[in-house]
Amino acid sequence: MRTAIITGGSGGLGLSVVQFFLNHAYEVIAVDMHTQMPQALQALPQQAQLRYVAVNALDQASVKQFASQIAQADVLVNLIGGFDMGAFAETQAEALDKMLDLNLKSGFLMTQALLPTLLKSESGRVINVGARPALTGGSQISIYALAKAAVVNLTQSLAQEYQQSKMTFNAVLPSTIDTPANRESMPDANVDQWVTPEDLAHVIHFLAEPASRAINGALIPVYHKA
Repeated sequence: MRTAIITGGSGGLGLSVVQFFLNHAYEVIAVDMHTQMPQALQALPQQAQLRYVAVNALDQASVKQFASQIAQADVLVNLIGGFDMGAFAETQAEALDKMLDLNLKSGFLMTQALLPTLLKSESGRVINVGARPALTGGSQISIYALAKAAVVNLTQSLAQEYQQSKMTFNAVLPSTIDTPANRESMPDANVDQWVTPEDLAHVIHFLAEPASRAINGALIPVYHKA
């Protein structure tokens, strides 16, 4: 049985990804900030396959301590992220730091700490979450687009650096994801055109499978109708 570590595992996207991997016979280590396993994860039926670990993914010491306890892992899915918007001229440096921390630093630290373990797998995988604006930019979302562009660049850099290994590094680039937080922040949007967490979980799982070994450094668009 393959083991997947999923960061942000109790969030709007994370819960669907955890459920999908459990349904496909993975052992899942869900990582998040909560000190106890959130009720949404406790409600999942496959508790024997599920482990929850509280980790501050922005603190290198905390991440290293977590990684030292992981003896075997095949997949790392970096789901931790954040969204912010506003006029560029009014954007504060603190907001930029927040976007870079949530979207880039969390995945950077987790990947770096877990890489020695993932490299032992016969088919190690790292899947990151970029975003459509990482490629195009966008009005009023400069710091978000910048942070996601950095995720894309990191993904492709690692794909090249470890191309002689059995590891692959890929990223999914969704448009707006249909989560409760996004619905609350955009109440007038047409959610029928958004990407569902389940749709994105399908793509992430495909990239995690051994059969995806020929895909490395790819940026997979998951835009639905938007």
